[in-house]
Amino acid sequence: MPTQRGNGIYYVKRRFKGIDPPLVYRSLGTRSKTRARTLEDMLVSLHGQGRLDIVRAFQTGRIAVATIAEFYEMGRLPELAQRLAAPDPVTLAVACLRALKDKQHEVRPRTLDGYRHGLAHLQRIVGESKPIQAVLTEEVLREFRSTRIEEGVALETCNNDMVAVSVLASYALRQGWITSRPRIKPFKTASRERWLEAGDLGAYMATLRSPFRTQMQLLVATGMRLGETEALRVCDLSFSAAGECRASIRDAKTTAGVRNVFVPNWASSTLVKHIRTRGLDGASQLFAIPRRSVQSEHKRACRLAGIHDYRIHDHRHTAAVALARAGMPLHLLQGQLGHKNIAMTMRYAKFHPDYADVASYFERVSETLGLAAPGNVSGHTEATMAEATVAP
Repeated sequence: MPTQRGNGIYYVKRRFKGIDPPLVYRSLGTRSKTRARTLEDMLVSLHGQGRLDIVRAFQTGRIAVATIAEFYEMGRLPELAQRLAAPDPVTLAVACLRALKDKQHEVRPRTLDGYRHGLAHLQRIVGESKPIQAVLTEEVLREFRSTRIEEGVALETCNNDMVAVSVLASYALRQGWITSRPRIKPFKTASRERWLEAGDLGAYMATLRSPFRTQMQLLVATGMRLGETEALRVCDLSFSAAGECRASIRDAKTTAGVRNVFVPNWASSTLVKHIRTRGLDGASQLFAIPRRSVQSEHKRACRLAGIHDYRIHDHRHTAAVALARAGMPLHLLQGQLGHKNIAMTMRYAKFHPDYADVASYFERVSETLGLAAPGNVSGHTEATMAEATVAP
């Protein structure tokens, strides 16, 4: 006999031999006593027919009693049994957890937090219990992206969310949950290139307080990311006999996974003093100041120096622009900055003297082809132009 709870819903509470545990105590989803009896009789009948798989699925909550009744009343029990025999579809929540766990050893903690943040929004909007195959479709992901834009997030933030989704899709493809990756183009955003000239940079450095100055100098001197300096340990630095310093950085964006960053003398000497003053060695973290404090000091220094719209990450652009102006070959600049491909580095080509002086290349070609006499390019050009204007 079904049991009625205080909310009026009837529950089945009965022991079924062969089920582990044998006691089944679950809601029948109805307030009708007659319907409740019918559903309980159906479960007893299924048990008598040897349909333990269906009763067990009801007990574990894998299938609702209303669904069982639908198949039972239509005589489609074999179809239901076949469906239950198939493995449970992987839900979005489970897929996200597994993908993040798989990625945690490849990226820095802050990058992983970014992925986790983006996938949390995906679960919130799409539904964490939805099968992963149904989520990773172009239609669903377009709706997700549109919803994020409607919520008022910036295009860059939305693109970051889609990067997290891309990580999830790559993992799902490797696991065989999907047969192809959905293709969603990122939003086009304006490339930010903000850097400081010598005067502003000097004013900025002069306003920094001593606990923060070494880390900021390292950012400007090398083009490192803030997170990369935070992860640096003393043992990551190597000094040559000539006094040159290089920092070994774990970088998931490079094919090797690690890149060596050159540290100029004026910054490395400050690093050595920083290490000795604080008694750091071995695996000691070079900079243990919380990021929030570093960001607050940066804002304070900018305010005192009269610098506006300049972020800590823009120190990276300051370094890149200065190195390009100095004539560093772009492939070496790519390695220093840790860009995944040369296309990312090419945006600094306009600051490079070899790329800015286009005329010199044409002069070299003219000399090679014998179209101009060395040292007399202008006269040759004038004579050629004069000949071209003579009437036949």
